[in-house]
Amino acid sequence: MFGKRTEKDARQVELEIQFEEGLASKYGIIVKRILPIIVLSLVVDVLGFLMIMPLLPQYVQSFEASDFMIGVIVSANALTAMIFGPVWGRLSDKYGRKPILIVSQIGTLVSFGILAVADSTMMLLFSRLLDGMFGGQVPTINAVLSDISRPETRSEKMAYMGVAMLIGTVFGPMIGGYLGSINMAYPAYAATFMAGVAIITSILIFPETMPEQRRLDLRKQFHKADENGNEESIFNRTVKLRLAQMFGTTMMFGLMMSGMSLILDRRYNSGPMAIGNIAAMMGVISFIIGMGLMRPLNRRLGENKILTGAIILFGLAYGVYPFMNTIKGYYVFMILLVSGSSLSRPVVRSRLTQAVKPSQQGAISGYSTTVRSLAQTVAPLITTGWLQIGVLKMGGLSLDYNQLIGISGVLVVVMLSVLAFLDRELNEPVPFENLNQQ
Repeated sequence: MFGKRTEKDARQVELEIQFEEGLASKYGIIVKRILPIIVLSLVVDVLGFLMIMPLLPQYVQSFEASDFMIGVIVSANALTAMIFGPVWGRLSDKYGRKPILIVSQIGTLVSFGILAVADSTMMLLFSRLLDGMFGGQVPTINAVLSDISRPETRSEKMAYMGVAMLIGTVFGPMIGGYLGSINMAYPAYAATFMAGVAIITSILIFPETMPEQRRLDLRKQFHKADENGNEESIFNRTVKLRLAQMFGTTMMFGLMMSGMSLILDRRYNSGPMAIGNIAAMMGVISFIIGMGLMRPLNRRLGENKILTGAIILFGLAYGVYPFMNTIKGYYVFMILLVSGSSLSRPVVRSRLTQAVKPSQQGAISGYSTTVRSLAQTVAPLITTGWLQIGVLKMGGLSLDYNQLIGISGVLVVVMLSVLAFLDRELNEPVPFENLNQQ
């Protein structure tokens, strides 16, 4: 199915080569050299984050916090990231990607350090709020990938984020699980160290993909376009629909990941090491999809059909979740969930960046961080809220927390299905394509 190259594929390759040669000759941006550095930088960031995140609910629980308070602390960084994400995005458009990335990483280092030495739930809460306030890494990386890609092949470049995520997903929880089995504070110390490594990496080798000359060229170009009456708001119909899709796909993954350690403990009597095993499985799936399947699927099926397939996988996952009463059943659920997430993430990011101008990539990455953060704020509160309630009784109907989580997921699937149906602009000519090659 994927072996035969079509004339359309050959044309896409030719256009990609021309685009990359233009970046190299005019701004000295060598795409093939940049991609490994992007992956390395993001791996270091994600590795530190995922040493902590899966174990955070249990870490907070060690301070005798309630289930709902655990949800508040887990989602706290998403709350401040929701506020500050657009700020970092616009600053990266104005001052370049690299300085914003480094400032964000410094804030992350401080927040992880506070988390490691925390002696109260209030210190934990403050560290999480601070982490979200300086959460500019992912939107900046998103903008970098948009800087070095054409709209038609952007989802393929976005898959590199999936590679970095999967490396962090495999090794972060494994390392964190091992350290957490010794002392629950050790993963936070290790994450602080990794944040320091990330800063050094960014200072020494991370490239600037929006140098001053390119920023000036884009401003002149779009000033000329504005004089011709072509100016339009960043929040057009397409952007709104695709931001809503990003919210939905983030909710899909967040509903489970935010309470996974508590669910594994209560439902399956499994501890930190089980999280590492599940994370390894997640990493393998993400690698197969991101590096093996995304490009041929994108060129044969298109982004619309890929997203539809991801939504079907989400529906199957949350439809069967309440009935997965063994750890093997939970693995089946996670295979479906991670597959859907690995397919949907690069597609949703790519589609969103295609709906705005090249000079707005940092801004839209910031707004996408706000939307993801909103989902990451809501999802833990829903999951830990159901865990806190335990069993919901309505008349003669009795629903336990697993059924409630499953129903919540199915409702989000319905929302995503409606949004995908409404998004009719995917196959129209991509706006600003010619301008993105400047």
